[in-house]
Amino acid sequence: MKHIHADKVVLSDIAAVVAGHPFRGKIGPTEGAHTVVVQMRDTSASGVDWASCLRTEVSGRREPDWLRPGDILFPARSNVSQSVLIDERIGSLQAVAAPHFFLLRVARSDVLPAYLAWWLNQEPAQQHLEQNGQSSTLVRNIARPVLEATSVVLPPLPRQEQIVGLANAIQREEKLLQRLRHTSQQIMTGLARDLLAG
Repeated sequence: MKHIHADKVVLSDIAAVVAGHPFRGKIGPTEGAHTVVVQMRDTSASGVDWASCLRTEVSGRREPDWLRPGDILFPARSNVSQSVLIDERIGSLQAVAAPHFFLLRVARSDVLPAYLAWWLNQEPAQQHLEQNGQSSTLVRNIARPVLEATSVVLPPLPRQEQIVGLANAIQREEKLLQRLRHTSQQIMTGLARDLLAG
């Protein structure tokens, strides 16, 4: 593979990092609310499960940081430091991030949000967070300065697009394999039951 020039920057050079929405106390459902909150349980490697998000009243003294495509959520307190990209599937939904997320907003046009989300989930970034996070027995805390100091290798935009395309293809393949494994298992179970009934 031929070498492509890539810049090395720290996260705070290319993105703003802010805390999630400051809910006071427990986040509870509100009947008829038109706004939702994204919590840890609503996220996975493939993004946010919008259908599972809690509908709740979002209030505060200032206008909330409504989530928009291109935003990245990063868990401040978790054993899995998995960053999640908010993509077009959010539609016109008004949503905020729960307090235990950092909200990352890319500030430069030469950085693809999907690439940054991918990079933060790769070994070099994960290693930095692992070494500098504060671990208690149950959960790991990532402080904002630690996240902001994460090194990011930044290839040119076309290369970022290639990498994101490849990552998405691998993810689709993984989903397909999971479905195949599930189907195979069902076939085997059915076969064993038939033998038993025979």
